[in-house]
Parts: sequence; C-alpha cells; structure tokens
Amino acid sequence: MGKSKVLMVGGTGYMGRRKASLAQGHQTYILQRPEVGLDIDKLQMLLAFKKQGAHLVEGSFSDFQSLVDAVKLVDVVILHNRFFPSEFGLDPARMGHGLEPGRVTFDEKMMERKAIQDAKNPFTYVCAAGFAGYFAGNLLQMGTLVPPREKVLIYGDGNSKGTSY
Repeated sequence: MGKSKVLMVGGTGYMGRRKASLAQGHQTYILQRPEVGLDIDKLQMLLAFKKQGAHLVEGSFSDFQSLVDAVKLVDVVILHNRFFPSEFGLDPARMGHGLEPGRVTFDEKMMERKAIQDAKNPFTYVCAAGFAGYFAGNLLQMGTLVPPREKVLIYGDGNSKGTSY
C-alpha cells in the first residue's frame, strides 16, 4: 500500500505525541491552532515534529474555512477525540474517606466526572504522579521539596492502617 498524506488533529495532545504516521513514513500534516504559540511546551513539540518532516498547518475548529483548507491537503484525517482528563495525583473515586480541606477538592472532581460521563463522549481518566510528584521527592516532609539531610519526621502514632489498591 502506498504512503498517504495524513492530517493529524490533536497532534500536540497526549495521544498525538505518538506521531505514528511520521514513523511509518507518511507525509504528515499537523493542525496547529493559532494560539498554540502561547504554550511553550506545545510550541516546542510542534517544532520537533517539523524537524522530523511534518508540515504544520494553521487551523482551528472555530474557523471552518481553515479546516476545509487543511483537509484539502491530505488523503486521511486522524482526529484524536478521546478525552483524557488528568487527575494529577489521586483518584477521587477512591478518596471517599478523605478529610477536609482535601475532601472539597475530591467532591468537586467527582462532580466533573459525572458531567464527563453524562456527555457520553469517550474518555479515559489518568490518575498519576500523586505519590511520586508530591510525596516521594521530599519523603513526605512538610515545607520542603527536597529530602531532608539531618532528620525525617514521621507523622502519626504508628498505629495507622494503610490501604493499597
């Protein structure tokens, strides 16, 4: 089968970074929103795509003509339309025992999840980096981001029961 001209919509998102069409040798176009230049991470990603041979096409869902122009350039359109909300840490569905003030945050996240589910769009929750991002680096020591050199404080009385999932 010959190589296609591929337009990737959502190319700067989590799934789009995988750029399979480039790896397979297809002529790849990536739809670039005009405002992406304000996000340095996405801009760097687009520049890396361009360095690997991708063509950047400016367009937006709020500008119908820009989409028509982009689609005319290609044979295939790949649209990453699965929603990947990130919890940036803890899974609120497993935090029913959480205490205030964190409880408010978990309750709000569960209301957001309900709205996502009610919308009937495909989704996958990503719950990652809670332990590593917030606790491991400083050994759970308050007021510092790095591990202490002199002593480590252990909170509680030593009789707490832990839970693993």
